[in-house]
Amino acid sequence: MPDLIQQVFVKEGVTLDVLRLDKLNALAPGNKWFKLVLNLAAARAAGAQTILSFGGAFSNHLHAMAAIARSQGLAAVACVRADAEQALTPTLQDVVAWGVDLHFLSRSEYRRRHDPSFVAEILSQYKQPYLIPEGGANVLGAQGCGEVAALIPEGGREYDVVALACGTGTTLAGLSARLADGVKLLGIPVLKAEAYMAADIQRMQLALGHHRRNWTLDHRFHGGGYARLSADLRDFILAFEARRGIPLDPVYTAKMMYAVTSMIDKCEFPAGFRVLAIHTGGLQGRRGYPELITALPATGSGQ
Repeated sequence: MPDLIQQVFVKEGVTLDVLRLDKLNALAPGNKWFKLVLNLAAARAAGAQTILSFGGAFSNHLHAMAAIARSQGLAAVACVRADAEQALTPTLQDVVAWGVDLHFLSRSEYRRRHDPSFVAEILSQYKQPYLIPEGGANVLGAQGCGEVAALIPEGGREYDVVALACGTGTTLAGLSARLADGVKLLGIPVLKAEAYMAADIQRMQLALGHHRRNWTLDHRFHGGGYARLSADLRDFILAFEARRGIPLDPVYTAKMMYAVTSMIDKCEFPAGFRVLAIHTGGLQGRRGYPELITALPATGSGQ
C-alpha cells in the first residue's frame, strides 16, 4: 500500500496533512470503494443479477460502480440525469465502454429518484435488480466508510481535527463512529445544505446504532452550490496544485481544502493544532471543467 498520508504545510503554528484516498483502489478511487463494497456484497448475497444506481453525467459514483461491476462480471444500469440526444460526457463514455446500460432521465424525472413508486417502475424493467442509492448514500455505504478510520494512525488520535467534504454526509456519518475519542470531525458541505444535512447525518448515525456528536458542519464554503466553480476556487486549485503537487477535484476536495487553508490563514485553529484533510478522490470529474484540463501533478513535495 502506498504511503497515504503526506504533509501539506505547517503554517501559523498549524500542521496540515492530507490522507490521499485518491491513491487507493484504481477502479473506485477515493471514498467510492468504501461506499460500494458492502452494497455490492449485499447485492451478491441477495442473488441480484443487475445493480442499478442514479447519478449525473459526470458522476464519480456511477463511474466507480461501472468499473467494479465490469471487474466482477455484474450487469449494471446507470440512471443518468442527462439528455439522450446530447453527446456522451467522457464519464459516460467510460461507463458505456465498460458494458453498463444507460437509462436516461429528464431533470423532472430525476427529481423523483427518491419516490418509491417511480423507482419501483424503473426496477421492474430489469432482471433481479439491486438498487444502490445515488452516491452510495445508505447505511451500508456509511458503514463501509467507517473503514477509512483504519487508514489513519491510531484512528486519528494524533490529530485534533479531521476534515472532509460532504455531499450527502454518508462518509462523515460512517467515519464519526470509528474515529478515536477526542478527535473533532469537520465536514465542509459542497452544496447549500443548511436545512437538512445535519439531520440526515443524525438519521444515518441512528441507523448505524451510534449517536456520537464528535462532528460539526461549516456551511461557509459551498461556493454558491453543487459543482459550481468560481474564479476564486479555480485560481486556488491551480495555485495549490502547482505548489503542493496534489491534484484536487473541483466539486469536493478542492472546496474542503480551500476551507481548511482559509481557516488556517485566519487563525481559526489554535497554534499547535494538527489537521488531517481527507482527499476523497473524484479526479475523473475534472473532465467536466475545461479550464482545469491541464496536466495533473504526479507527486508533491509537501513543503
